[in-house]
Amino acid sequence: MLGLVLLTLACAIWGLGFAGTRWTLLDYSPVWSHCLRYVFAGSMALPLLVYRRGFTHIKGAFICSLFLMAGLQFQTIGIAHTTMAKSGFLTVFYSVFTPILAVIFLKQKLRKTFWGLLVVAMFGMFLMCDLKLDGFNKGDLFVLVSALFFSLHILAVDHYAEEVDSMNFNFLQCFFMGIQGISLGLFLEGPVSLAPLFKASALTFPSSLIGFVILSVFSSLIAFSLQIFAQKRTPPHIVGLVFLSESIFASIFGRVFFNEIITSKGFMGAIIILIAVALIPKFAQIQKPAH
Repeated sequence: MLGLVLLTLACAIWGLGFAGTRWTLLDYSPVWSHCLRYVFAGSMALPLLVYRRGFTHIKGAFICSLFLMAGLQFQTIGIAHTTMAKSGFLTVFYSVFTPILAVIFLKQKLRKTFWGLLVVAMFGMFLMCDLKLDGFNKGDLFVLVSALFFSLHILAVDHYAEEVDSMNFNFLQCFFMGIQGISLGLFLEGPVSLAPLFKASALTFPSSLIGFVILSVFSSLIAFSLQIFAQKRTPPHIVGLVFLSESIFASIFGRVFFNEIITSKGFMGAIIILIAVALIPKFAQIQKPAH
């Protein structure tokens, strides 16, 4: 149960991160928005890693960082070529890919009730996104590929981070992503100015600086640490299902900060997802089997 609570808290933080991303876009492109997010997170993680002597399990943290950065990059490219509704729905296909990959690579046998809850939750996402399945394009394909990498990240964390310090592992992951972020940003778009972050207006709400604080400190350093810690107690296929609640928190914060309307259909979809997630302790295996 603790794992579910921590994963839900992480999803709430990531939901707020959608608002933070929008605020960074006031001054930065989508590419530099998420590249700088990890440059800042990695810069803050470095002294903490030195202090905590956290430069261990480097291989695992590096592999996890590659999957996560690839997922974010493909997602960014896909969003530029498809609608928000379709990208939102296709992204959460990681909740489908994760259990399939777990069955293939981890040889897990999942209960039929889990697959039922997954179908119910995906139907809830269908309602939330008000999706019309027409005109599948290259943007949709990129988003689906990003969902696959997010699934691989969940499985990689499950494999590499089980016996390690969760905070050190995530800080090291963020450090590697910071290096990848600055390399990708320079390669894709060239140098970027940090001047907007040092203006007096940066301290007023909303601003790109506030957005980067949310993304770098809370979404990256804190929320991913919660994920890694929680996955020690929660099987990866359950993690993928719980992560669907991120879209609910994103909708709530969208309403609070951007006055985005939540339709009755979207509200019904959110309730369906919450019910599916709430039924996990009763109808799906939570604890990992002993090794």
